[in-house]
Amino acid sequence: MLIRGGMIVSAGVQGAVRKDIVVRNGLIESVSEPGAVEGADLAEHDATDRLITPGFVNAHTHGHANLMKGVAEAWTLEASLTHGLWLGGARNAETVYVSTLLGAVDMLSKGCTSCFDLVYEFPLPTKENFWAAAAAYRDAGMRVVLAPMVADRHLLQAIPGLIEALPAELRDEAAKFSMPPRDATMAAVEAIVRSRAELPSGIALALAPTIPHHCSEGFLTDCRDVAARHGLPIQMHVAESRLQAVAARRSYGCSAVRHLAKLGILSPNFTAAHGVWLNADDLDVLAAHGCSVAHMPASNFRLGSGLAHVRPMLDRGINVGLGTDGANSSDALSMIAAMRLASYGARAIAGSREGWLRAPEILSMATEGGARALGRHDGRIAPGAPADLAFFDLGHVDFLPANDPVNQIVTCADSSSVTDVMTDGEFRLRRGKFTSLDLVELREKVVRSTSRLSRATDAMRRLAGRLEPHVVAFADALASEPVGMERHVRAGAGAWS
Repeated sequence: MLIRGGMIVSAGVQGAVRKDIVVRNGLIESVSEPGAVEGADLAEHDATDRLITPGFVNAHTHGHANLMKGVAEAWTLEASLTHGLWLGGARNAETVYVSTLLGAVDMLSKGCTSCFDLVYEFPLPTKENFWAAAAAYRDAGMRVVLAPMVADRHLLQAIPGLIEALPAELRDEAAKFSMPPRDATMAAVEAIVRSRAELPSGIALALAPTIPHHCSEGFLTDCRDVAARHGLPIQMHVAESRLQAVAARRSYGCSAVRHLAKLGILSPNFTAAHGVWLNADDLDVLAAHGCSVAHMPASNFRLGSGLAHVRPMLDRGINVGLGTDGANSSDALSMIAAMRLASYGARAIAGSREGWLRAPEILSMATEGGARALGRHDGRIAPGAPADLAFFDLGHVDFLPANDPVNQIVTCADSSSVTDVMTDGEFRLRRGKFTSLDLVELREKVVRSTSRLSRATDAMRRLAGRLEPHVVAFADALASEPVGMERHVRAGAGAWS
């Protein structure tokens, strides 16, 4: 295909420039001046009224949560984790497929073509359900890194002193929901990893031990060894909330990052998700090991976790990808919204405007930075890169007038200006319509799946609702311990560090 005359925006390109793009065998073959290519043997696509970006790369999401949009009103992270067992429980292969496909449709409709999906299933990850998630991404035409999200401790066991602080009747009920033994979980992970040759094209594997203090030291080193043996990336939630920073110091006598470094887990294949409560020393350690950070401003705002300080990460050369998090904590799975919130959030941090994130940096985080976190070296419009592209309507009100299209992607655009989305050189969205997915049928399946889940998880939901106020109160009290930094905007608070 010859895509004629579109204004392209990509890492390494200054501003938006008109180019012709030749796509062949799923890859970008050439990017040239308009009219320079004779297209006699090529189908032509007129893009003269389109702005073209690399497809966005979501560096962190949770496919199992896509049926949970809007369930959280005033949840903190710890409140959300209290509900984690039913959020990932009672899944069968059909429900996993529907939930994952719904998220893929959501992301594709907003210009996102690749993601890193941390898939949680309680009590154990199963090959059948994991492969159902892979099939959903295959059918949607999305590129994905799928990671079983695992731990050998749940929230109540992971926070020092929390179980003892619960009322006696809740303590007894909560004890019924223990995590499976470490060996059983690792055997389930190994079963998935050993069969990865069966995965469809464009789908890769990773590991996701969920949160450092939710994993025993032995469990973490098991994950490290499996990842090293099979050459898999690792992504973990690190220093997402203030309580996590306190819990790490109570548990290890050092930060979570220092603890992971001691265990040999940090490497260029490691991504720290969120990283809100990282200090300068933590960033130095991540930089020294070549790690990435997945920045989730929508989720951090939604859960009140704080403002991640991204500028010091970039200053140290840390690769930063942008992500949405799951639909239970950012709801819309919009990379476009994530870019805007990343921009605005950086401006809320005390200091000069030199620390603000600029539009080209944010667009790079949403494309090339995310691709690196997925272990890929694309996210660009350049020869040899996959033909994963998002097309924006330059006639849409978001781009009228088109004074600075790069800036306007971040400050003006929303999903209504996305007209077409291509992956592997094929249109998945064409003139605002999906080319191979029946959304009416998907909607009917979503209704059936959510109805079944509501019945199957009722007891777990009611128990979580009773636990939640006690967990949040204990977490708030514990998180009041000093951690040497501030990531919330508070009246009278000291300077950021």
